Amino acid sequence: MAEALSIAAGESRRLRAFVDDLDGWDGQDCDTGTNALLTFEAMARATLALDGNTSLAGMLEAAVAAGIREGIGHVGVLVSSVLAAWADALARMGEGEAGELTPVATRAMLRREPWTVDGTHMVWSVAVESMIDEGTSELETLGDTLPDVAGIVSLFSSQAQYGLVNATSERTGRVDAGAAVLAVLFTSLDAAVREDTAVLISLTQMLADLAGSPGASSPRPQAPSPDRAFGVDIVLRGTRAEATRVFVDLSSLGVRYSSVGFSDLFGVGEWRVHVDTSAPLAVRPRSGLVWRFQVCDARPDELIGEDPLSDVVTHRGARLLERSTLTRVERACVVACTRAPGLVEDLAQAGAVVLLDPGGDDTTAIATQARRSSTGVCLVAPCDEGSADLARRVASDLGSTRESDAAAARMARTLRVLVATSDDDLGVLSVSQACATLFVPRPGGPSVAGIIAPMLEGTAAQAIERSRTVVLPVPGEDPGFGAAVHEIVSREPRHFRVLVGAGQDGPFLVAMLRQVLASTGSGEPQTPDLEAIDGAQPGPSLLQGVR
Repeated sequence: MAEALSIAAGESRRLRAFVDDLDGWDGQDCDTGTNALLTFEAMARATLALDGNTSLAGMLEAAVAAGIREGIGHVGVLVSSVLAAWADALARMGEGEAGELTPVATRAMLRREPWTVDGTHMVWSVAVESMIDEGTSELETLGDTLPDVAGIVSLFSSQAQYGLVNATSERTGRVDAGAAVLAVLFTSLDAAVREDTAVLISLTQMLADLAGSPGASSPRPQAPSPDRAFGVDIVLRGTRAEATRVFVDLSSLGVRYSSVGFSDLFGVGEWRVHVDTSAPLAVRPRSGLVWRFQVCDARPDELIGEDPLSDVVTHRGARLLERSTLTRVERACVVACTRAPGLVEDLAQAGAVVLLDPGGDDTTAIATQARRSSTGVCLVAPCDEGSADLARRVASDLGSTRESDAAAARMARTLRVLVATSDDDLGVLSVSQACATLFVPRPGGPSVAGIIAPMLEGTAAQAIERSRTVVLPVPGEDPGFGAAVHEIVSREPRHFRVLVGAGQDGPFLVAMLRQVLASTGSGEPQTPDLEAIDGAQPGPSLLQGVR
């Protein structure tokens, strides 16, 4: 299984741009290929790190755990759900714990449909259902006389590809991106079992033939519909009952979500949930322990920032079937840490990947974003000393990592995590607005890491220099309120921001600020440019002046 996932990672790297393009037919953001690559790489790293005597069941469990903690997007959940179904089938049979896998156990494993596993939920596409139905149906017809393990895997993989062909329109050539990723997984397993990667060439040709229909239009990412303006990734820990309550709440909200997870004999486990929503805080779980709450804007890059290095801003997707793809647009990778729930949408709309209440497990989230960047450079904007320590730890760990395994080394590349000097939530907003709209210089990739890194560091430093934040005492209760406001005014900012803390009287605080600001300074009193944000963060309110 480790070899199969390594092969899948390698093939996904080659097909990354192609599968990203497939995503563009449905007006998505052209990132399914990228997300699949990062998910397969995470799973391959996890399984390659295991002892050589680890059983198949143990490898599948490790791969699913990696998918939960490091997988990205709906496709990350899709791949994890298939492996979770295989692991569950082996566990029910008591097979795969030791020794070689038998043909009977192999057939039972591959016949397990992912939508039948507890905790797994997804809006299954017609193509995905067709692939799994064709593969499992063919295995059911084998009867009691079974071929060897390699023969069973090969039969399942080929029939699954046949299901993808049947589900693809000859007129439009629209290939389902998620189904293409599953085809890569199944074919990679076939190649690993048979120790023959020639089947991957056939897969590539099949995908190219499907997508090469004369009537196929060029894909293009579009702005998402309002009901899926944000993508939210949640890692939840708790009991099976708590997870079920979360899923019921999401269903009642009518959002599109995907989930996968596992639990032990006591019903305690871990789940990953990916949600498309217009209101990120509305989908924040109220049950269980929220181990990660990550939010990003679902718009394509060119709708968030502007590429100053190009006269014509192109989309990330390129025309299908071009192995030498068109130049792609990619924004710089910025991770924003915050303790203010009310600031999440502002940070995401600025273009940052937002971590709400980051903790120790979010080292994985930061490292994943660094791997997602084509340059391998990621800027982290911390909101306090705790999140700064977190970012510095990731930077140190990634900088000292040395891959010993040859297969793992193929996936390794130089990663660099930069840490901004922000130390409060409004400072994080300033850094995000300044840096997250920057575009990676062309031609992109690791070759421009030495250019984008100083760009991010310099821009972040300038954003911090242009702003000043103070803690606001409670007006009417603390005489230091006026002094705090005057400290900001003395810098002669052009714009003011107030982040209202939890439990504060927001309307009263904003009214007091408007009055003090209007009557402070030289010249005639004037209406201040004051932006009020209901941050709901623990602790005091904050006032920022931006020059």
